[in-house]
Amino acid sequence: MVRKAAEKVRKSAEELLPTVVFLYIWGGGAGVGEWTERRRRWNLSQQEEVVKQSRLLDDHPEQDSLREFHFPARLPSPPQPQADSDVSEAFVKIVEDFMKGVSDYGASESEQPPTIYKVPEEMKNSHKEAYNPIVVWIGLFNGDNETRRHGVIRGYKWCCMRKLISRHHLLQEPERMPVLLRRCLEALEGVLPRIISSNVPRHHQVRYDHGLRQSILSIMLRDGCFILHRLIKYARIARREPANPTGSGASDNMVWGFVTCNLLLLENQIPFFVVQKLFQQLRTDPDESSDVLVASALRLFRSLRPRKLHSSAITGHDVHHLLHLFYLSVGLPEEAVPATHDDARRHAAPLSELPQWIPSARELEEAGVKFRSRKDAKSFLDVRFHGGVLEIPELELYDYSEPLFRNLIAFEQTYPFTPGHVTAYAIFMDCLVTSPEDMRLLHLSGVLVNQMNGERDAAGFFGRLCAEAHLASNHNYLAGVILEINRYQRSPRWRAALVRNYFSNPWVVMSLFAAIFLLTLTMMQSFFAAYSYFKPPKQQ
Repeated sequence: MVRKAAEKVRKSAEELLPTVVFLYIWGGGAGVGEWTERRRRWNLSQQEEVVKQSRLLDDHPEQDSLREFHFPARLPSPPQPQADSDVSEAFVKIVEDFMKGVSDYGASESEQPPTIYKVPEEMKNSHKEAYNPIVVWIGLFNGDNETRRHGVIRGYKWCCMRKLISRHHLLQEPERMPVLLRRCLEALEGVLPRIISSNVPRHHQVRYDHGLRQSILSIMLRDGCFILHRLIKYARIARREPANPTGSGASDNMVWGFVTCNLLLLENQIPFFVVQKLFQQLRTDPDESSDVLVASALRLFRSLRPRKLHSSAITGHDVHHLLHLFYLSVGLPEEAVPATHDDARRHAAPLSELPQWIPSARELEEAGVKFRSRKDAKSFLDVRFHGGVLEIPELELYDYSEPLFRNLIAFEQTYPFTPGHVTAYAIFMDCLVTSPEDMRLLHLSGVLVNQMNGERDAAGFFGRLCAEAHLASNHNYLAGVILEINRYQRSPRWRAALVRNYFSNPWVVMSLFAAIFLLTLTMMQSFFAAYSYFKPPKQQ
């Protein structure tokens, strides 16, 4: 029994010996030289692991976009000074390759950032149905959804393609149809790198095989012809020409209303130059400019625009996709955009300290601020404040307004070259409307017109839009307006109370002056009565 117990103790001591030695070295029992030698051997093994992974990536270039290195777990640094550095030459080389592999946005047209993005998950989680199409699926992000969910609209797209090709003036014989079809596919193949770059960043792109490239071309041809067919139809309407019957039950007004809304979803887009390329191949008038597509699209979305368009011309070269075209059409003209840097200089405040918050509409009214609908505005974003009057263009809210605003804000949050005006406007209105009383006040002022379903919470409309939106203070075009409102609101409250209680309408003003006049007469009568009592007139 004693021998067996001693054997167990000996085995346990052998198992614990490495741990005891490590703790001894860690605690300072070993010299610095011994620890440095151990550390040097560990660094050498780490360098070999890095070189091994680098060679593995060089042998598999198709994984270049997925360079994720898994380094061995680091030992905690000892309290003693180290003679060797963890920054090896191999590690520096890897970091340098990463730096050189990232594209420099804006260096050339081929290195521009994508224009069609996936909606960030933090924005999508709160209201997924606002970003997902329900009738028509467009583009590379929704090709699989269309195949699984709805084959009818896919068949209608092929029907639109056949109609566009068959109406061409060069196709007098049916056997010539493949000729024009080949021309369309070759035109799209010439811009295939731009198509891919519009959806995927350069540093995330992989080498596409022959089958995948053909699939992309097929999706672009089918969806591009579908959009082109709709735009040509509205071009005919604009010229007051009778449109050809579609011959399909899909022409119901309600259904096409959903289609129009689905064409303005961020993930449901194709590059606008795809539609232009197809138009150049399929147009019946060789002299017709592709700018007619812009006018047709604006006519298509006319019922969804919050306000009449400004007069600034939009060319097809400046348009990335249909949502971007709609964004340009409702934005502020350049001459109406206040300069944020000028606001900072005028108010002697740095850009980082410009205010982002204002009180609610009810609180501002108590401070003497008046709300008025601005009639001469060129955009619903054109907000002005002067002399205690806040002028906001009228905005009508419908059931489709929330998905529309959400996708406009998502486009601003993802695409880096947008001014962020819609996000700034939504945050501004979210500050004003915090309760049903605020909504009612702006409604009576003609600023907000609620046409939404009665079950929807109109007062929380802007709050839902701004749940995950972010905006830098130096990009807020309303920063000067917000600063002026806050200064006015912090002015003496007695003046605001006097204006609100006694100068709210002409009848109150007249009553006030009548009361002052009567009070003056009463004081004069009392004065003369007291004067005659203390100093009676002398009797002759």
